[in-house]
Amino acid sequence: HAISFQRSRNMAIKKLSQGEQRMRRWEESQLPDDPWREIHPTPEYVPPELSRVPLEPDENILEFIANYNPYLAEWQRDLLLITDKETRYFMPQMETKIMNEGWASYWHFKICKELDLPQGLHLEFLVRHNQVLRPTPGGLNPYHLGFVIWHDIERRWNEGDTGREFSDDSPPKDLATMHENDTPGRRKIFEVRESDRDTSFLRRFLTEDIMRELSLFQHEKRGKERVITKVSDEENWQDVKNTLIANVGTSSLPVIKVEDADFGSKRTLQLRHYHDGRDLQLEYAEKCLQHIQVLWGREVILETTVNGKDSVLKLVDDSLKIEKP
Repeated sequence: HAISFQRSRNMAIKKLSQGEQRMRRWEESQLPDDPWREIHPTPEYVPPELSRVPLEPDENILEFIANYNPYLAEWQRDLLLITDKETRYFMPQMETKIMNEGWASYWHFKICKELDLPQGLHLEFLVRHNQVLRPTPGGLNPYHLGFVIWHDIERRWNEGDTGREFSDDSPPKDLATMHENDTPGRRKIFEVRESDRDTSFLRRFLTEDIMRELSLFQHEKRGKERVITKVSDEENWQDVKNTLIANVGTSSLPVIKVEDADFGSKRTLQLRHYHDGRDLQLEYAEKCLQHIQVLWGREVILETTVNGKDSVLKLVDDSLKIEKP
């Protein structure tokens, strides 16, 4: 999974073929029309580099290896492409896990409340429902968090407590006479369901009040222990929220792209980690490099930042070695 999820995060953006990239690179290299070219010195034309593979950094590592490793057997190529296709199916679910689990719990609760269940069966429902939603000590239960946020959105829009960002939305004058499906709160949750993913869902609707209610906090590893560094108080709740957003969906995965398939003219596969302030976990990086090197059939190097210093990770005798670039 660590390798298969290294692919484009936005599947709505069409990936250009190598030929289309060449054409775009060639068009960008052309000198602009100059109506005064008779009196202006002619700028030097620099021909574009069109032989490099890939021309532009490629996020889809498995697909790239399947397409550009000529030594793969056909069945190996098929397996890589099948795995990549499977990943494309699971990525939207990964991006909306909190929303999906919370949405299911929201409707499970609504439906079972409206059913005329016998007392014993209703009690069993409450027990099962609470078991699913119970908070995880030291962790985060996506069912619980999503459930609380969906209910809060509905309540806020019905009461007109929408905040400055949504100040144009106002509650109806007579909410009691409206069908539940026609209320502003119900309409709003359906609107959010269609347009958001977990990162935007949390950014827009996880409020300070909810964070305090759920006692969300930030912790980090220090030595062999984990230490709470920030809690959701007035001063730090936004930092805790941003940390949570940075660790949901594909935001929790490092961005690594193929930079060159023939680095140093040795068919070395050059990868680059786009560092966002979080270092790679070196034990996982070592295992991933081992697997990618098996798939590529030649040396693989990974450029990254380790402890604030530019570094190159490579395998020497199947063990990780950190070098200066």
